[in-house]
Amino acid sequence: MMNRLHPLLLLVPSLLIGCGRDRPAPPQEPMRTEAKSSEQVAALGYVAKDARAQAAGFVAAPAPMATAAPASAPPAPNRPPSALKLIFTASLQIEVPAFGPAALEAGRLAVSLGGYVSDRQSSEDAEGRERGQITLRIPSDKFDGAVGALRSLGRVKSEGVRTEDVTKAYADLETRLKVKREAATRLREILVRQTGKVAEVLSVEREIARVVEEIEQAEGERRYFDNLVSLSTIMLTLYEPESMVAPGVLDAVIRALRGSLRTMSESLAVLIELASGLLPWIVALYLAFRVVRWRLRRRT
Repeated sequence: MMNRLHPLLLLVPSLLIGCGRDRPAPPQEPMRTEAKSSEQVAALGYVAKDARAQAAGFVAAPAPMATAAPASAPPAPNRPPSALKLIFTASLQIEVPAFGPAALEAGRLAVSLGGYVSDRQSSEDAEGRERGQITLRIPSDKFDGAVGALRSLGRVKSEGVRTEDVTKAYADLETRLKVKREAATRLREILVRQTGKVAEVLSVEREIARVVEEIEQAEGERRYFDNLVSLSTIMLTLYEPESMVAPGVLDAVIRALRGSLRTMSESLAVLIELASGLLPWIVALYLAFRVVRWRLRRRT
């Protein structure tokens, strides 16, 4: 039995070796993966530099990339064709402890916000209390902040804000300007092609001058609107508080006496001025009277 199996046992290694030789090589899975990866990368717009780079990795190339269709954006809100042209005007009456420091603070506030003091007027009453009005020009985007800051100067007695919409007037002005400019262009073209009489050339030149003058006037109006829209106006009235002391019983009499003395002094000043003007004439008339009288005495 062992003698029969012995040849078979010798044939088993040879069969195994033969099978190993005839068995095909295992599939190159990594290469397939790399090839598949290269195809995917090439589809995205990347190419390999060389064979080694293709085996090891890929680098970006300037090949054009296929851009995906942009996602649909949400619809934009309905907006007017042009921005609104609004003119803001505010008026404030504020009671302050002292007029001078409050007026200086208001001016500094206007300058710090990019504006300026347009006008300033002040006066002082009989009791020495000072009051005045200050006009401030403030950028429109800082209008609300300026009004809020001015309230801190003292006690606000009255406040008002007015908004004027000049959008339609501004749009009409822009339309007129466009029409006038087109008319001026056509007139200049006519003047260039004009080969007629001198009177016709002069007529066209006069028409051009008239249209240009209207354009300049319209541009001046537009600059005026732009100034009012870009810079808001705040009219600020500052005044010092009245005296807290109650008026006395004789205050009215004292005021009347002061008024009488003032009137008397003014009348006396007028009489002195009149006398100083008439004095030379009085002296001249007196001297003439003495001379005439002396001659009459000598004749008698």
